[in-house]
Amino acid sequence: MIATTLADTEYHVKVLSLSDVEDAVWAEAVVSLLMIDVLPPETERLAFRRFDAADLEPMYSYQRREDYAQHAWRGPRTREECERALAENTGLRPWSRDGDHIRFAVSPKGSRELVGEIVLTLTDVEAAQVEIGWVVHPDHAGQGIASEAARAAIEFAFGSLGAHRVCASLDALNVSSAKVCERVGMRLEATLRQSHRQLGEWRDELIYAVLADEL
Repeated sequence: MIATTLADTEYHVKVLSLSDVEDAVWAEAVVSLLMIDVLPPETERLAFRRFDAADLEPMYSYQRREDYAQHAWRGPRTREECERALAENTGLRPWSRDGDHIRFAVSPKGSRELVGEIVLTLTDVEAAQVEIGWVVHPDHAGQGIASEAARAAIEFAFGSLGAHRVCASLDALNVSSAKVCERVGMRLEATLRQSHRQLGEWRDELIYAVLADEL
């Protein structure tokens, strides 16, 4: 019997389950169908939602910018890449295997305006390790949106997704995101020297993290 792991919370995971599953292959197939059907709770100013087709233009408006891409582990995105990202994140997402991820749109409460994104990635199922990432539209920077959204998403990861540790990997030049990590209670665990190339140059990487019992 495959069951959810979110008992005793107001959230739920949508699971396709089979009783008396004896064949290990079928059991593994069932587990792979575990889908996330929950959203982080609203904050004082923000709401989380799934993406829809109306988000294409606002997403492309910042994903294509050089000033955004300099800390995004890649170059600017094309419109086609934004279309694919939306298509992958409009419905339920799997959450049972290493590498599974869920991406939420962030909007002001009572509005559908896209002001940012939150991404949670299940990096290690057995160790309950989750990585968090965030994006704030440059036009809305400096308003505390990243900190407010990240704090809610981390609490969601610990409470509803059962994470034991949440980490964030940052380009060392991404000073604003480092400040967000510190504001939400994450600590700097490591600096990886010249761990990646970004826009033609070697960059250092910062690893921040927090444990469930530290919040």
